[in-house]
Amino acid sequence: MDLLANLDALVLAVIGLAVAPVSGYAFVHALRQRSDAFTAVGKQTKGAWLGITGGAAFFLLLIPLFAVLANPSFWGVVVAFQGVRGFASLFWLAGLVAMLIYIVDVKPAVVGVQGGGHSW
Repeated sequence: MDLLANLDALVLAVIGLAVAPVSGYAFVHALRQRSDAFTAVGKQTKGAWLGITGGAAFFLLLIPLFAVLANPSFWGVVVAFQGVRGFASLFWLAGLVAMLIYIVDVKPAVVGVQGGGHSW
């Protein structure tokens, strides 16, 4: 396969490889926070955010990892991390948006209410 001919697949794979570990981080971060911190800042409950970030990690991290195990090659990684095809691509996109909302909006608020100076 020619790299330039498949530039769109490579760009999507780079995006997928960048957001996959962040989705896992978002889930672990939500898991480690106090339950009352979420409601104190007017966000959904901890359980809701665990479900949301867990679903995001499932579609952005776990499914691609299983696909890489099935085809452990360069193009296998490219195909696995460029997003799920077909009807499930909507879930991949929803997981991406949910993970970004948690990282950009919920995480700083939860860290701030718990007295944390840095959100990272």
